[in-house]
Amino acid sequence: MAAITDDPHNHPANDLRASSSGGLRRRTFLSGALGAGIATAFLGDAARAATPGRPVPNLLANPGFEEVAGSVPARWELFGADSQGRVATSTEHVRSGARSVRLDDTGTTVSVGLRSDAVPVEPGVTYEGSAFAHGERGQAAVYLEFWDARGVRVWSGATTVAALGGWQKVDVRGEAPQGAVSATVLLYSSSTNAGVFHFDDAALTVPAPLDPALFGPASLTAAVRGAAVHGETVVLTSRYNTPEGRLRLARFDLRTGEAVSVDDLPVASKGGQRLVSDGRYVYIGPAGSSHVWRFDPATKALERWAAVGPETTWYYDMVVDGGYLYLGTYPDCTVRRVSLADRSVQTYGRVSSSLYATSIAVDESYVYGGSAAPGGLLRWSKDGGEPVDLTAHLSDSPVGILDLVAHGGSLYVASGRQVISMQPDGSGRVVREIPEEDRYIDQLAVGADGKVYALARLTTNLYEVTAGGLTRVARPIDHVENVLLAAAPDGRLLGVSGLGHVWLVAPGGTATVWDTTTRGFGYPEVAQAMLLHSDQRVWVGGHYAMTVHRPLDGTSARFDVNGEPKALAEGRHGVVYAAMYPSGQILAIDPASLAVTPLGILGNQQMRTKAMHADLDGDQLLVASGPTGGLHTGALTFIDLRTGEFDSHREYLPEQSVMDVAVSGRTAYIVGDTYGESTGGPVRSAAQVAAVDIDTRELLWREELRPAWLSYEGVHVVGNLLYAMGRRPRGHWFAYDLVTRRIVMRGDLGGYGSFGAAGDRVLTWVHWANDIRELPGPATDDGRLLHDAVPNGWYNNPTFSISPDGRATWGMHGTDLARFPLTAPGVV
Repeated sequence: MAAITDDPHNHPANDLRASSSGGLRRRTFLSGALGAGIATAFLGDAARAATPGRPVPNLLANPGFEEVAGSVPARWELFGADSQGRVATSTEHVRSGARSVRLDDTGTTVSVGLRSDAVPVEPGVTYEGSAFAHGERGQAAVYLEFWDARGVRVWSGATTVAALGGWQKVDVRGEAPQGAVSATVLLYSSSTNAGVFHFDDAALTVPAPLDPALFGPASLTAAVRGAAVHGETVVLTSRYNTPEGRLRLARFDLRTGEAVSVDDLPVASKGGQRLVSDGRYVYIGPAGSSHVWRFDPATKALERWAAVGPETTWYYDMVVDGGYLYLGTYPDCTVRRVSLADRSVQTYGRVSSSLYATSIAVDESYVYGGSAAPGGLLRWSKDGGEPVDLTAHLSDSPVGILDLVAHGGSLYVASGRQVISMQPDGSGRVVREIPEEDRYIDQLAVGADGKVYALARLTTNLYEVTAGGLTRVARPIDHVENVLLAAAPDGRLLGVSGLGHVWLVAPGGTATVWDTTTRGFGYPEVAQAMLLHSDQRVWVGGHYAMTVHRPLDGTSARFDVNGEPKALAEGRHGVVYAAMYPSGQILAIDPASLAVTPLGILGNQQMRTKAMHADLDGDQLLVASGPTGGLHTGALTFIDLRTGEFDSHREYLPEQSVMDVAVSGRTAYIVGDTYGESTGGPVRSAAQVAAVDIDTRELLWREELRPAWLSYEGVHVVGNLLYAMGRRPRGHWFAYDLVTRRIVMRGDLGGYGSFGAAGDRVLTWVHWANDIRELPGPATDDGRLLHDAVPNGWYNNPTFSISPDGRATWGMHGTDLARFPLTAPGVV
């Protein structure tokens, strides 16, 4: 987002009294053709058709700058003395009529602007200020300003616009606060900017209200990141913050399964990450926090306990041993320890080139640190010094190391699909392969009986680690990610899943399982993905859970799924398909029984599912995906729903994640991201766009449509137009004519998000700017703002779930399920 560093209401030459009691809101949006009339020229009659919505009157006087007083537009006033000679009417670039206005800010020490006459307003009414801008260089802004009876500015909002060439609509919306009596539109160039802009067709309007209908929490979760044994209880932290921005911490009695306490803690973070107990205190490693926090369950005292790193620090492992708290952190992949007595911090060092120090183990003499891919294993003396590199004793693992435990003079390593044990110097190495049905071993622990146990991701098979292999002793729950395996006080083994299930089992015995969602720990969560089914039920993918709503009768059903559904699609007979993270698994869900059937795993070094399309004619799925950590090349995978065959193509976009897929006719269009997954940077100079025949699966073409772009975020095709949205540069977009093979429109959304379509209307939902917009295209020349300041409720990009008549979309309003109108009431 382009910043405006000086606030025009403080300018001394302002004729109106301009101290402001309201905050300045800034966001960025541009849209429009590269040249005046180009959209109409190539889109023909469809572009000139009336757009959905009511025409609204323009409240501004002389909005097109046709009336001139001297050298400036009549009914407008200069923004201070610095604007004299730098603002003038112009015939050089004109969008309509015969004139526009030119702001010529050639230096970086003056503020240049033009403000409209004041227009009477009513408090509580929402107004929209806008203008079309044609930039030659630099940037400019359009302000909406509200003023009280004394001439004091009481609120303002601004949208900045960069010079991309051609006319671009710039709009900003705000509600007139109490005490406001008038509003103005200000066209402005800041003192830090050097630029030249033309403006035309300014407006101040009262937009038709498009109020969303809310239907309560879309998804409840008991998702857990951190868990620890504390006396006779197990302590859990929420994976995400509550809607009030608190970190939820709960304790459950290990004998009864009942909640002992549930506390919503004011910990500044993005949720919980890791927990550990020293018997008295619980130490919390939040997601995104410079500090480890300490909580006393007995007194409920909470303190920001020890400073560890920058605010971007995530804590991936925490171990208490011998008066110290040992830490493995992200993104520096570093091992440290903190003295429990005086909070002093000792840094051992970085484990590998990975970003994630995922595991810590401590024995009598050494500290061991393991990392995610590319996996590394280092050993330090407890006193510090140069490490011994044990990485050569690992095996190839796509995920690196997920857990470590030191016991009986040996170090045990969960290295992907193997459990490896070795002496501290790497000698005596034993490798144990896990069964084919298991994904990885993600937890290791020493039981009360002195044996080492291993817990498998995906199946939740529990194994005893023997001298030469793995012996399964239980399967307490099925198809979950695990966050804890530990010895319970009564001698049984205790496990906690990422879903918030708690289980206890003795080897060879029957497990006792609790779901903490219904025991006081459940909280509203943001959505991973959403789908409006053909039967009008709304499917909401949450964290390891799916909720199916019938909004009109207020009923819903919730069931567990194995991971985070990053994409949903409806196939034949109403079957819902879910593309899961982090397993890369594809699920088929019966719409009547909600029974879940795994179809298979993407494999081929793929982990992060990005998008999915159901090709009903071909009875196949197309899945776009990114690779496992440290790699660059994603895939487009075809899944034959008749045979169950997975056909993965990594060659379409080499050295790029495949970020999105759009299908038009029998052609799939895909876009790439050169940064891959958790890499240090790109290995290509530009991202590409490719077209694939979905019947023959042959590459039709591949091009760098924008050589300066490193990452695409989304793609959409309507008619002969391919719309592409950027991640790097963030939020830029363009429309590419597939017939003439040229870019015909471009702009900036102020952030990236998702495309949607209601008939031939092209929509965007950008959670960075928190707005829903219609872009210029077949349905409208100019585009329009539909919903502003929508509270973000998406973990990833927003998902459009548009009604069959195209008049509304289901989505998230904060953590509530909501139906957003896309057309004003009574408009056909």
